[in-house]
Amino acid sequence: MKRLTVTEVARKFSAIADRVSDGEEIEVVRNGAPLMRLLPPSSPRALPVAAWRELLADLPPVDEDFARDVEAARESLGPPRTAWPS
Repeated sequence: MKRLTVTEVARKFSAIADRVSDGEEIEVVRNGAPLMRLLPPSSPRALPVAAWRELLADLPPVDEDFARDVEAARESLGPPRTAWPS
């Protein structure tokens, strides 16, 4: 488990959050004493980017008929009603 100071975590919070999301556990210390542990969620919400890319690399090429069907379906739906459809 990696040990980081509160200051290090504060300065690089986004990068630290990415590391924890990817499965790394980090102990946060203040004045050398353990303060807290940052742990990944017990059930990940998403695959890490590297794993996603690996899965995509193993897929067969898209069939042209399928690609045309997807494009036709997208066109039939029209533009999104809002910028952030749910």
